[in-house]
Amino acid sequence: MALAPDSHIRKILRLDRAFTADLPRQSLIHQLTNLFASASTQAFLEDLLSRYAWISAFSHSPELTTLIRTNTAPTTFQATRLQALFSGLDAPITDIQSEIDLLQNATAALETQMFQLKSIRRDYQTALSPICHLPTEILLEIFRWTQKELPEPGSTDNSAHICGFNVFSIAEGPWYLGQRSGRDWRTEVDVPHRSVGEDDEQTVPVLKNMVALLERALERSQERRLDFFFMHEGFDEASAERSDEQLLEHEAMNQCFDLLLTHSKRLRSIELIIPPPLLSRLSLVHGRVDQIEDIYLECISVLNTPPGTIDAFEIAPNLQYFHLEDMHPEVNVLFPTDNLVSFVDGRRLPDHDTAPRYLDIIASAHNLLDFSYHHHSLIPESPGPYSAPVPNASLRVLSASLGTFLSGLVIPNLTNMTLTSGCDDDGNQSWPQTPIYCPRDSLSHLHSLLVVSQCSLTELCFVDATMDDNLLPILQLCPRLVILDFAWNLWGTSLSSQYVVHTGGRRVPIYVASVFEGFKVPLQGSALEIDHFSCQGRLRGYGFYKTHSSGWHTNA
Repeated sequence: MALAPDSHIRKILRLDRAFTADLPRQSLIHQLTNLFASASTQAFLEDLLSRYAWISAFSHSPELTTLIRTNTAPTTFQATRLQALFSGLDAPITDIQSEIDLLQNATAALETQMFQLKSIRRDYQTALSPICHLPTEILLEIFRWTQKELPEPGSTDNSAHICGFNVFSIAEGPWYLGQRSGRDWRTEVDVPHRSVGEDDEQTVPVLKNMVALLERALERSQERRLDFFFMHEGFDEASAERSDEQLLEHEAMNQCFDLLLTHSKRLRSIELIIPPPLLSRLSLVHGRVDQIEDIYLECISVLNTPPGTIDAFEIAPNLQYFHLEDMHPEVNVLFPTDNLVSFVDGRRLPDHDTAPRYLDIIASAHNLLDFSYHHHSLIPESPGPYSAPVPNASLRVLSASLGTFLSGLVIPNLTNMTLTSGCDDDGNQSWPQTPIYCPRDSLSHLHSLLVVSQCSLTELCFVDATMDDNLLPILQLCPRLVILDFAWNLWGTSLSSQYVVHTGGRRVPIYVASVFEGFKVPLQGSALEIDHFSCQGRLRGYGFYKTHSSGWHTNA
């Protein structure tokens, strides 16, 4: 039964005048009209369908059925009557088409109005979003900490820093906790930040009540899963003096770390950058990280990290992403590989060969998609190889350079390969550090890997790799290659004789890489097509140099 008109009026009067005042008057009139008409909309549709209900019950006369079945020509009398009936169908067909056009136009108009209303609702949602309750100064800090720049092509940066913030749902996080003391927030924001190159030492004020702040946040988050980023550098080992402020901060950070460990069952993602004393406390969470999926673990002060075994993550059935950096190379970190998707190890090489350990990881990780082994150590050539290669059908992305490791693999579905040993230079120094070159035999082992695996790469990157005669055979094994990158963290005269491709039987030096034209690698019956080519590096005393080309296609 349709509602009385006065009920619609009461519904309109209940609308908050403060919110309807900013709507156009014509829009309100349309809303009034629509509300009055909505009561009869269902009745109108029912009446419309009932007017043509006779069509569903319509049936041909026996006379017409006989004529159609026997294909007999009608008599003059029959033809006259059939023609009249035939012409009589034109009117209802025209009427129904008119009704359909009317309904389609109405639907299109309603969809337009719906789009406009959703836009208006988004404006209210913006005004009511929880983030609007935060001071502008804190918002600036949130956005400053959540930004993340894209790495340069060939970069070895695999950091797993948490980033991003949904301003409409504060419950989804991530939550960034902080407190500024000593100066007013607005004063702090209004003062322009000094550039990194200035000589003035930047002093970070000590945070007040960090433990209480963290306790309150954990309490208010109830039992929701946590994504946690914790960084504590500890004391400066080169200085024996400890100020009272440093001691207080150190004690507060230790308490925060212990508090974090008590909530280990709630952890989904964790990023830890901690000193050696805190590393030893991780064993307290053994068997209590069932929900953890993503781990980034970095230990500051590598040389003072005590060797031993870390079993904190030995029982982590949902672990998918595991990233290790620094810490002592002899430290044995236990973790499951059943659901492992991505693994990165950036620790230096120990005195013994570690290739068997990483081959075992790949052999047991049947869901592994991405594997990086950056040993960050200068070695002339790789020991080995091993006689029994390890197969893995799921691995798609590989980043490594150690020959014994590469020659011990069979990866038929590999598509993305980066040949690198790692580099300590963060790309922000005017005079780059000495790069960590790949072993001299890296290209030969990469060639063996491609031959044995019978895979076809689509992306190939060389970082601080010494080019030799294996480059052309490697490219010939990659007919589907679309991205080719060369990156050096330091260029000098000693590298200028290295070549990157063969062109017409001659070597093309690095320093003329920017003038490549008609780049072609001869294959059997076809030619390699490169969609993206880049050659970049740091020249000693000349800053950053980079050449880049996209859309290079060659014909056979």
